[in-house]
Formats: sequence, C-alpha cells, structure tokens
Amino acid sequence: MKLSTFGKVILAGEHAVVYGEMALSAKITLEVKARVVEGKKETNPIIKKAIEVAGGNDKIGVIVESEIPIGSGLGSSAAVVAAIIKAVREYLGRRIENDELFELTMECERLAHGNPSGIDPATVVYGGAIAFTKGRPIEKLIIKKPVEMLLVNTGKPIETTKEMVELVVRNTEKEKTIKEIGRIVRQIRANLENGEEIGGLINKNGILLEDLGVVGSGAIRLANELRDMGAMIKITGAGGVAKGSGMMIVIHPDLVKIARVLDNNKIEYYKVRIGDK
Repeated sequence: MKLSTFGKVILAGEHAVVYGEMALSAKITLEVKARVVEGKKETNPIIKKAIEVAGGNDKIGVIVESEIPIGSGLGSSAAVVAAIIKAVREYLGRRIENDELFELTMECERLAHGNPSGIDPATVVYGGAIAFTKGRPIEKLIIKKPVEMLLVNTGKPIETTKEMVELVVRNTEKEKTIKEIGRIVRQIRANLENGEEIGGLINKNGILLEDLGVVGSGAIRLANELRDMGAMIKITGAGGVAKGSGMMIVIHPDLVKIARVLDNNKIEYYKVRIGDK
C-alpha cells in the first residue's frame, strides 16, 4: 500500500521572516508516495532515519515516487520523510496521528538541515496553509477559496539559503522593504481567510524581493515579460543571483496562455493549487 504526502510553497514573507515578520506557506498538489518493501537495503541516511523513527529496522526499505523536484524549495525533503514514516507505520500496523508525525518528521529534518524552522514539516503534515513567525507557535490557516498558479523554474540557485540571508543582512537599506513585506504578508493572510484575490499582493511582494537583491537578472527578465502579459509574480524561497533564482509563483486569469509561452520557450513549470484540504 502506498502512503501519500504533498509538497509546499512559501507564498510570501521569505527573508522578512528572519527579521520577525510573518511568512505564509501552503500545501501544493505535488505528491509524494512511499511504500515499504522487505529486504531492500537503504543507504540514504535521511531515509534510514525516517524508517528508524517510525519504528522500522534495517530489514525493511522503501520505494518513493515523488512529483516534487529536489532542491526546489517545495518541501521535497519533509514530504518524502513524512510519506516514509506513514508507510512504515502502516506496514507495522501502528496508527500515527499528525502531531506525532510532525515531531518525527522534524527529527529527520534536523538531521538533514541542522536547525529547520518547522514550516516545511508543519505544512506537509497538517496541510492547508501555515502562518509562521519566528519565536511564536505555528498557526494553521484556512484558505477559503483555492488558488491556482504555476510554479516556474528559473534555474537552481548555486547559493545556499544561508548565503542569500547574509546577502540581505549586508543590505543597509533593507529595513523599509522588510517592513513593507510584513505588511503585505498580513494582508495576504487576511485575503486568503476571506476568499479574496491575492495576486496583486503576491506581485508586490515579488517586486520587493527583487529590490532586496535576491533575484537574478534572468529571473527578473522572465518575470517582467510575463508581467507584461498581466501575470502576477514572485520568487518563492531564498532566491539566487549568480545563476538561477529557484521557483517563481505565477498567477494569471488565463494560466493556459502563460503555459503556452513557457512551453514555446522550453521553460519548466508545474501547475499547482493551494487551498485543498
């Protein structure tokens, strides 16, 4: 039997969250499936850890099928770990509730990432949308009206998240931009809860991230071309400047029209939805 989880996207608030502002994350419709197989020897330390914390042993392994691109900032690691833990528990005939699944997924994420905020496991495990503010409990949100979008791949960044955070730290004019991102994030939260449009606010957040200097010239050029077609755009995640800037959220009334342009230019993208249970 295959057990499923889903990835996540940071809707708004990246970088500003480092300075105490709110960030919003939501489950997306990119799926991870895992199933247990006996006699498969695992070598990946994170997979081995996930099997172990779920109560398994070295006599069982897992087969994972994932729609989420690795290293894309879409929660691949947390989603894979959570799916494995669920699959092992199902195999052992032992029930697991979401709170325990979250704690066990966090334990594996610490091995993978050192000191994760918890926003990835929380979104993957509990679904829906998450409001995260540094030093405060994670809040689960209700998205009243699902939102469809494209996640467009601008290329994998060569910089680490830590390097991008440090780039913003060195920006001596960041304070006003950070505060404005925080204000926009709070409005996006309110709009999600009320079933109102978020595209314009997403676009404003995107431009502010470009102003912070965390988006490369190639991604900005693509963003502006799509904005000329009426699209509303922001990168999702830490960004990147030397080469790729990672995934970019694209919202438009006619996503088929945008997809056609991306197809013609051989640019990778994923159609996703947020707000599903």
